[in-house]
Amino acid sequence: MPRVCKVTGKKTEVGMNVSHSHRRTKRTFLPNLQKLKFHSDLLGRDFSLRISTAGLRTLTKHGGLDAYVMSKPVSRLTEEMAVIKKAIEKKVGKPAAPAKKPVHKANRSARLVKKVEARQAA
Repeated sequence: MPRVCKVTGKKTEVGMNVSHSHRRTKRTFLPNLQKLKFHSDLLGRDFSLRISTAGLRTLTKHGGLDAYVMSKPVSRLTEEMAVIKKAIEKKVGKPAAPAKKPVHKANRSARLVKKVEARQAA
């Protein structure tokens, strides 16, 4: 089983040990992986993931497995997370993308003028 984080994609890296006399010997830098279970409320099941501690902080920041997976596009997820996202979308349905309101140049310049006037008045 490769040592790869399922959330961040961190994996083993290769480097050098450098002694006091500057002799170099090869070594490996291993990611801090933990095997944890996460519950998906939307799917109603647990997923056992091997993730790094940085990946755990990422999941906590986003509010759990479901929220993290749904907030990222499939292209930014690892293969395992993309499978989970597709399963959630199949069961729940694809959420509608929020409509972005276009900002016209006239509105931008009017806001800029107001900021400049506020600075000069202060």
